[in-house]
Amino acid sequence: MTEAYFSTPAGHIPGEQVPSQSSNASDSVVFESTMEEIPHRISTPFRTASEIDVDEPLEESDFRVYEGKVPDWNMIIDSFRPQREALHQGIMKQLKELQGLEEWYERSNKEFHSRVAGAHHDVWNELMERQTRLETDKKKYEHEKELMNDIRRMQTEKIKLNVGGTLFVTSFTTLKKDPNSLLANMFRDQRPDADGAYFIDRDSTYFKLVLNYLRDLKIPKSVREDPRVMDELMQEAQYYRIHGLLKLRWMDLPVITQADLEKRYPRPTSSKSAVVFRLERKNLTGLDFSGYRIDPSSSFQGSNLQDCNFKNAWFIFDFQHEVNFSHTFLKGAAFPKEGTPYRSPGVQFNLNGAVIDNASL
Repeated sequence: MTEAYFSTPAGHIPGEQVPSQSSNASDSVVFESTMEEIPHRISTPFRTASEIDVDEPLEESDFRVYEGKVPDWNMIIDSFRPQREALHQGIMKQLKELQGLEEWYERSNKEFHSRVAGAHHDVWNELMERQTRLETDKKKYEHEKELMNDIRRMQTEKIKLNVGGTLFVTSFTTLKKDPNSLLANMFRDQRPDADGAYFIDRDSTYFKLVLNYLRDLKIPKSVREDPRVMDELMQEAQYYRIHGLLKLRWMDLPVITQADLEKRYPRPTSSKSAVVFRLERKNLTGLDFSGYRIDPSSSFQGSNLQDCNFKNAWFIFDFQHEVNFSHTFLKGAAFPKEGTPYRSPGVQFNLNGAVIDNASL
């Protein structure tokens, strides 16, 4: 019996006969199961997510498993709803705070970078300005150093000047007698020629007189008494901007004061009365002619009229005459502008040989 039992095949179905290896039918043993058949029950087979059809309608049997748990589930949901809402509100509050912190950070970050950029820009500009000033000061220093070296060299050396093809030899000290003259300042930008001479594009006829004046600040009497030579010399003095030489022609003239002027020529009581002035070769420096009606036949020839005021004097027009200001020194003199009531239309002045710097003339 036991041997027959253990010789039953593993895949044998209960209730079926097991064939015997022996050919004798009496030796066969029949094993019958004592298990009862499991009755049919409703079951829900397990399905994976890929096997579930969401469009498939659910059967009523699918809910039976959960029907008994629904009240408990609803009770759990109701009991945790206040906590969930409180938690939700707490989370939302924290999110708002985080959002506020983020916005504050963005503003602070932008402001910080703006300040850094502004500070960098200011520092950069200041550095560039300092660099520019340093470079300018350096160039100025180098130029002044070069100029001082030239001055030291010139003070100990003779200077050759080529004036219109004629060579003159002098010293730098002589040329610096008038520091504002062209001769004193020509060496800043000009360099000598190959022969070492400085070229001046000017007629050399009267340059010897110019140099002699710079040497001893005098002009020979014979030259001063020659009107033609003095006219030419004044032209040279104007070109070379030698102020002392320009005034030398009028240095020894008789001086006329304001009181002398008004005594000789009383101011007219009538606005239509014109005065004929005869003030030739006189030193009239600084006189005020305001209020006078100056007749066109008046003459100031050869006089020193430096800083005189004609601005409020009336100049009358005449076809045959014009006020004679020839060979006068008019530096700083003030005249009425053309087109004003003080200067009639067509009024002209004789300025032959005059030294002027007033654009109104």
